[in-house]
Amino acid sequence: MGIAVALWTTLLGLACLVSLTLAAWVTAARHGNAVRPALATALQAWLLANHTGLAISGGSVGIVPLGLTVGLGALLVRGGRQAARLSGGKDLFDCLATAFAVALPYGVIAALLTKPAGWGQVKPQPLQALAGGFVLALACAFVGALRETGQWAVVLARVPDDVRRVMRAGLAATAVIVGFGAVVVGAGLAMHAGRAATVMSNLDGGVSASLLMAAVSVAYLPNVAIWGSAWSVGPGFAVGVKTSVTVGGVHLGALPAVPLLAALPANGVPPTFARLAIIAPIGAGLFAGWLLARSRALAPNAEGPSWERHRLMDAVWGLATGAVAGLLMGVLAWLSAGPLGPGRMAQLGPSAWRVGIAVALEVGVLAATT
Repeated sequence: MGIAVALWTTLLGLACLVSLTLAAWVTAARHGNAVRPALATALQAWLLANHTGLAISGGSVGIVPLGLTVGLGALLVRGGRQAARLSGGKDLFDCLATAFAVALPYGVIAALLTKPAGWGQVKPQPLQALAGGFVLALACAFVGALRETGQWAVVLARVPDDVRRVMRAGLAATAVIVGFGAVVVGAGLAMHAGRAATVMSNLDGGVSASLLMAAVSVAYLPNVAIWGSAWSVGPGFAVGVKTSVTVGGVHLGALPAVPLLAALPANGVPPTFARLAIIAPIGAGLFAGWLLARSRALAPNAEGPSWERHRLMDAVWGLATGAVAGLLMGVLAWLSAGPLGPGRMAQLGPSAWRVGIAVALEVGVLAATT
């Protein structure tokens, strides 16, 4: 049962990618007679979405298309629900067993696909494929099984109220920061729309190449939104070795011809209005603190030591909320970054630990104060 669900989920994900790459190959202005490179490209994109590095001459490609990963995750959640329904799972142990039954064959399939995905100098890493596919499938299938069996509410009910309050506020603060990052990217693309259009028009391959580049841009749009979030909280991000994009200054070199990178500001000191980016962590901290205060039940006439103790605990939970938001943003920053080849492009994206610490301090202090 688990093997069938894993195989079906893999086929669904690959079908979309293979259809897209074959359509681009068929309609390209110039293409070879061999279809194998187009199929290998689709497999490589699927493996990248499962956090599999692609070794190339002198370096590697390891930056994950998070948009595609989210799509595969949704398929795996659905697969976990189907597997739990077919197996008749009822309790938490059954959900975990179902997730393992889906994740193990899914990881093995990912490792086996590294062989046909290799083409030319591109060599996918089998062990990374096994680990990445297993972890993604285990997490998503477990969530799907929990939702199908109704154990999701049971698990949440076992979590202490204060911990749930902190988790909810931390998630809300993270959503505010990432949402602001998406707005920053959208504004940058709008301001430099002409530059992005020029990049698209200069692609050698006609309409098919433009459509394929548009699909790639959509797949990597969540990555760039997280980069915008890292910019707003302070540490910024890199687009190449010895480069940095922060609110205080921009230092860039030659950039790849990618439309999404058209949103980057020019070298030098950003305009004054760019400093308004600090509203992202400020707003996230205030919002998180408001959620914590709103969800706490305290008698309005509380006085004396009891009131003081409550206020002290509120500050502690506010700092804990910052830690949760910092951990989440650190993980997102780590997932969004990675190498894009040898040389200068070996470093793209934000530093996970710097972003995590910055968010933990900014959101935690403001939430505790609020």
